[in-house]
Amino acid sequence: MPTWTVRTVLEAAEELAKNKRSRTSRADLTRCLAAVLGLDRLQVLLQHERPLDDRERAAFREMLKALLRGVPIAYVLGEQDFYGRAFSVDPAVLIPRPETEGLVEHAIALLPKGARVFEPCTGSGCIAISLLLERDDLFVLASDISREALRVARKNAARYELSEDRLRLAHGRYWEAAGNESFDALIANPPYVDPNEQGLLDPQVGEHEPGLALFASRGDRLDDYRELLAGGRAGLKSNALVLLELGIDSSDDVLALFRKSEAYTEVLVLNDLSGKPRILCCRHES
Repeated sequence: MPTWTVRTVLEAAEELAKNKRSRTSRADLTRCLAAVLGLDRLQVLLQHERPLDDRERAAFREMLKALLRGVPIAYVLGEQDFYGRAFSVDPAVLIPRPETEGLVEHAIALLPKGARVFEPCTGSGCIAISLLLERDDLFVLASDISREALRVARKNAARYELSEDRLRLAHGRYWEAAGNESFDALIANPPYVDPNEQGLLDPQVGEHEPGLALFASRGDRLDDYRELLAGGRAGLKSNALVLLELGIDSSDDVLALFRKSEAYTEVLVLNDLSGKPRILCCRHES
């Protein structure tokens, strides 16, 4: 009976993925095997002749099956890096993406000292938690309409030992979760994909990530932005900062929406690192 080593297991998995016409890469396979063995990727690459026992092979086999079904590797591994830190994720939350890091970067630079921040649609909590770990003077109320998403956010808050006097998690739709409180900033990555245009999504995203966090109202991808805009009139203090992530194909419409409102000034759209319009930035006027 042959001995299964790191090298032979990876070679067999790569061949199977090729035969199944899977997009699974050698790098993804290596990451999964590294997780099974409790090693980092470099250590795996340096230990090609290490034998695997039955338990390790079985665990890797289950990961491989998920990858071949198209499950995103972040869900298979149970975590995703965001702003230099690892966050727990599962299919209840969107997988944090590099372009969303721009919200954190601009907020760090623009928020006044001691600001109270409202962050609806928190999902995994990666935006709120990253802000608090970078700025120890801030308070964030993070909310989500999904109780399952809040379960993940609580797990990440505990992971980074954030207490309720700095991060409070609340269930509810947008400003409903904020009650009668007022804030110095609104930061959010709301749903902005029209369900009628689901076919434009990467199939891996559309099939595996939560529709509740992806899709706006059918036929009206601005619906969530309107709700955030309207509630901000009462929920935001004078000169409060607003940072909202945008879909590339909806940036002009959201920009026009906020510019038409007398409650918001200094309205502009900021590009991401690839030069694409990504973040609406403005100030609230009381």
